[in-house]
Amino acid sequence: MTTAGLESAVALELSRMGLAPLEPGRGFVCVDASALEGARIVLAIRSASRVILELASGLPAHADGLLGALCGLPWEDTLPMRTPWAVRAIGKSAELRHTGFAERLVKDGIRDRFRARGRECPPVDPAEPRVIVDLRIDKKGVAVGIDLGGGSLHERGTHRKIQAPIREHVAAGLAWLAGVRPDQPLVDPFCGSGTLIAEAAAVALAIPAGRKAERTTLPRLALFRKLPLGELAADLQAKKAGPHAPFLAFDSQESALRSARMSLSRMGLAAEIEVRCQGIDRFHADGLDGPGLIISNPPWGIRLDKSEAREAWRTMGTVARTLGGWRLALLSGNPAVTQGLGLKATRRFPVLVGGIDARLLTYAIHERRRETPKS
Repeated sequence: MTTAGLESAVALELSRMGLAPLEPGRGFVCVDASALEGARIVLAIRSASRVILELASGLPAHADGLLGALCGLPWEDTLPMRTPWAVRAIGKSAELRHTGFAERLVKDGIRDRFRARGRECPPVDPAEPRVIVDLRIDKKGVAVGIDLGGGSLHERGTHRKIQAPIREHVAAGLAWLAGVRPDQPLVDPFCGSGTLIAEAAAVALAIPAGRKAERTTLPRLALFRKLPLGELAADLQAKKAGPHAPFLAFDSQESALRSARMSLSRMGLAAEIEVRCQGIDRFHADGLDGPGLIISNPPWGIRLDKSEAREAWRTMGTVARTLGGWRLALLSGNPAVTQGLGLKATRRFPVLVGGIDARLLTYAIHERRRETPKS
């Protein structure tokens, strides 16, 4: 599962893992995978917010039919004994309009299944579940599965003190959509606390998320318990950056850069990205072995004054016109300030960011034509 608009990014990342993703739906991408491949996805993927082991799909989207279908699933083979669990429901149908009601249906169906088999049902604990049963409701029906990550996968263990404007999995998805590459310079001129440049660099360098297996649901499930999860996680965590073009992050706010440097250090990327305190007006591409890619989340005029945001975009446009052959990938949640860039986007990727209908806008800066002297 991922943020709406990043489905194609998740599909690209799964393809890089050697998998064949199926046709995506809104907010999710399905893939047929073995248990080992599934474990690798959980531990490595950057652009997904959750990884769900789907147990059944196309179930009835009404109470009576869903309850009966849930009773027919072998929960006794899935939920580990004496392990607290809870239900997380998303979406709605004409009859299942409230997620709280849908979650109670799932609990009742699972309890009925255990009761019918003469087995004790594991305890329900919504406050501190060790296993999360995932319920997705949409127009095609209901799908149910197990959340293999045990919660949101956006965290990277950086212990960031400043709240980032975008979550890490969103930043990674934007990087995939932008087409970051290790052999092209990568620049974020409004880097703030460093989330976007860090994820863009990691995607460009093919560095996996490197999650610890014990912090996921994998070791608790019979399907994955016999797999070498520790060895797999260690191999992914050992992945280091290879040779690459210059990566540069800068911002005019030194307070944000302190958080950026700390996060990059904890992610093992401090040596890969040069961090500077400067404004966009001082940027030039000399010595960067370009052309390259500018990927950034300039101010939208929501937290900052709109006039400041417009000026930031206007200055970005002025600087961009000097960068012949470069590409831009800029996130915008406010078309009114984006107009100040003065450039025509080549592509627009809709993406939901913090409840705002935003766009990742890409631009190609053409080389200036040199006039031929007349004789």
